[in-house]
Amino acid sequence: MVSISAFGAMFTWMMIFVTHYRFRRSRADARSSGPRMIGFPFTTLLGAALMAAVLVTTAFTQAFRLTLAFGLPFLVALTLVYRYRRGGTR
Repeated sequence: MVSISAFGAMFTWMMIFVTHYRFRRSRADARSSGPRMIGFPFTTLLGAALMAAVLVTTAFTQAFRLTLAFGLPFLVALTLVYRYRRGGTR
């Protein structure tokens, strides 16, 4: 249970960084009217890369070895259930 929750927290934060990057890139034309983020896009990409690195290093740490072993299949299962419940692709 701890492995799944640890994977969920780390994966969620990594996806927050990725989503933030894609959102800011899609709104690049409105950049002059909105607030600016210091260090963008480097800080956002660095955050996503560091979260990915932490996820990868869990495979090499005895206490967290099961994080990816349980987390990735759980993510696949959630994706399949979502696709099944939504009726396939759009």
